[in-house]
Amino acid sequence: MKLELSDLNQGICFIGEKLAIRAKYKFEEESSILWSGIRLITSPPCLKELQIAKEDIFSKGIFEAGEYIRDRALLIKNNVVPTNEKRNLEYTVQMILRQVNPINADDDLIIKRDHVIVIREQDSQQKKITQNPISLSISGLEISLSKDIFRPGETIKVNYNSRDLKQIELRLLQKANLVCYCEAYGHNCGKVEELPPAIAGDVKTNNTESGFMLLKVPDIAEPSHDYLWEPTEKEFWGFRYGDYTKYSLLILGKQKVGRDIIKFEVPLTIIAKPFSETKEGIDWFGRRSSEASTLFDVSSKFQKRYKVLSVDSDLEKYRIKIKNTSNEDLYGVTIKLSGLQKGLFETAPSLTGFNKWQKGEEKEIAYETKQDISALVSVIEDNSQKSIRIQTQVSSDFF
Repeated sequence: MKLELSDLNQGICFIGEKLAIRAKYKFEEESSILWSGIRLITSPPCLKELQIAKEDIFSKGIFEAGEYIRDRALLIKNNVVPTNEKRNLEYTVQMILRQVNPINADDDLIIKRDHVIVIREQDSQQKKITQNPISLSISGLEISLSKDIFRPGETIKVNYNSRDLKQIELRLLQKANLVCYCEAYGHNCGKVEELPPAIAGDVKTNNTESGFMLLKVPDIAEPSHDYLWEPTEKEFWGFRYGDYTKYSLLILGKQKVGRDIIKFEVPLTIIAKPFSETKEGIDWFGRRSSEASTLFDVSSKFQKRYKVLSVDSDLEKYRIKIKNTSNEDLYGVTIKLSGLQKGLFETAPSLTGFNKWQKGEEKEIAYETKQDISALVSVIEDNSQKSIRIQTQVSSDFF
């Protein structure tokens, strides 16, 4: 058995969009599985892994020897925290296949394939930016700034007037860290160390009567942000995971007499540089209209590929006959059968995989259930990435 995992977004996905994944399975002999699918996971400081999203590919079933190719899409919700390599906040797409362990039935065999993916925030140019001037006067020191929002590489100009001061100092402070709230550690994760603010820039002057001071924002300054992800699954309720970066301008005034220091902070915001739609020869935005947008497109032509011929039953087993009515042989076909109860609920599915389905050929598939059903639901997919759902009524005359 061989498994291959690749992404159709070329390694990068944007928040609010879909991450398109292609999974390839090659069964060298007839094989049975319990489940297979893909997960988007990350690793907080206190946990081995945290599941952000999941998508099924195959349910429990039996496959003929052959190759089966499936495309799936994971929605990157708006509350997902972007990748941050500086704080080891990274994501992996994981392909999983579960099988029965022939030695220990209570411990499934699990085959995994991992693929690293980078998650980015949408273009910051689309956000509305509101600049605010700043003017403060404390203990004989007056300062003013024409705005409170800056970009990396930009210079902060601070105008000042003072009396009885021998030195004025400006420090650009950055406070950044992971956020991890979990029951395992009560509230704040014990694995997240509280970090003091880092000095991203510093400037001093002894000409304290009046004038201005210039302080450059580092070219590599990380944009201000505050991200927080919370799960929707009940088993993870109460857990929160995030990342933040905040900036402030610390103003220090040393008095001529005594050791007292005037000290106060002014919050600032650093925003990203204008986003380039091309980087290293890759059109990031062009990928948004790539193969990912064509997943699960079902044309009327495809709907004519299959025809349900009959449904028979005896006791707890149903037998459905389906014909390939297309003009071509079909490869990597899977048929997932489930029962419909009272028109609302579906029973546990059973899946059968065929390596090749010749044109005009009929297939008979059995479905076992002890529950009373009114219809059989057939979901048919093949390697061309087309999917169709067929609902067939079940008559009581079958018994």
